Amino acid sequence: MATPVPQRLLATLEKLDKATFETFQWNLMEETLEGFNPMSIASLEDASRHKTVSKMVQAYKKEGAMKITQKILENIGMIDLADKLKTEGKKDQDATPQSSQDQSAVMETKQYGAQFVDDNMEQLVQRISLVMPIADGLFQKKMIHYEDYSEITAAQTSMAKMRKLYVALQPGGAVAKSAFYQILLKQQSLLVKELGGVVQK
Repeated sequence: MATPVPQRLLATLEKLDKATFETFQWNLMEETLEGFNPMSIASLEDASRHKTVSKMVQAYKKEGAMKITQKILENIGMIDLADKLKTEGKKDQDATPQSSQDQSAVMETKQYGAQFVDDNMEQLVQRISLVMPIADGLFQKKMIHYEDYSEITAAQTSMAKMRKLYVALQPGGAVAKSAFYQILLKQQSLLVKELGGVVQK
């Protein structure tokens, strides 16, 4: 099964030491590849490897993020790592039938959405004030039970509602969290973008 692009990029960046990773980020802020606009300093300030991958995919899409990562790795002398990334990508593409690629893309979206929801729990709990439209969507999709929906409705504050919503998501695992992420993309796209999520256009 093909490795999802964000996970492949993250695994590559995790092989860089701190100084090399900072050089990689610096290259992202420069004119590295024709047709790719430099990323802003603010967007990468104190950005972890995970957030850097999210920012690249958001700015350049998955294929573009792969291309610019390979180019920067070549520019900073990490030729073997660049070649490995390119070779692995080609092997996955050649070996995976189209139907499997489509299925992999769906799985990738679910995994990424669930990871985003887990990683940003504190911020989402504190900053989302309109909780009921989200709960309505999840209940309509049968991602949370009626009892949980009732408890969310009865909670007195938005933070209390969000905490109960997170508890309600747990039985559904990645599928429920991914559904939550998809609703966030529609209802809270600016917040998702601010937190480093990939906002689909």
